[in-house]
Amino acid sequence: MRVKIKSILICCFVGALSYTNLCAQDQDKKISIEDAEWFLKEEPVAEKWLLDLQTPGVKVDGDKMIFSDEALKLINDTEYRNAVYKSTPYTFIDVRNSLGQSEIQKAFWQLLDLYPENKEQVLKYIYAYDSTIPSDKVLTSAFYTYAFFDPKITTIENGKPSVNRPDVFEEYFRRTKEIVSYIQYFRKQKS
Repeated sequence: MRVKIKSILICCFVGALSYTNLCAQDQDKKISIEDAEWFLKEEPVAEKWLLDLQTPGVKVDGDKMIFSDEALKLINDTEYRNAVYKSTPYTFIDVRNSLGQSEIQKAFWQLLDLYPENKEQVLKYIYAYDSTIPSDKVLTSAFYTYAFFDPKITTIENGKPSVNRPDVFEEYFRRTKEIVSYIQYFRKQKS
């Protein structure tokens, strides 16, 4: 149900934004009072969802680490962690399935894993979302959520992550920075 609500909200907000843009071009069209009231009522839900999407799973605050709900689930639920980090490489079908379940951060992590072998396709995929969400921030938060717990990088012992392959972590970080720089470049070209 929660996934369906998020999907509906995204579609409604994108539709409302498109409608608002049309209204700006054609001054005769206006949003109804009911539509404006619904939009205002649902706006906090969408804002929280968008904020969660941009929030990294792992944050360092002084000498302690703060974990999101997703990060805690990756740490504490072995079955879930094994389902997220497949033993075979991710595919675009995995990305589609994650997006179909409104798991956008997870889909962006999977796209990060598919990069650079599928560079052009991954860049197109991620940048396509940039008109509705800040795709660079979502990609960065996906990195900081999923890289810390990837079995190729980290082992989890007694509920604590231990990074064994910082070189692999650094490679994912390099990919993240590269994709973010492309997104920023595309934005400049668009404006």
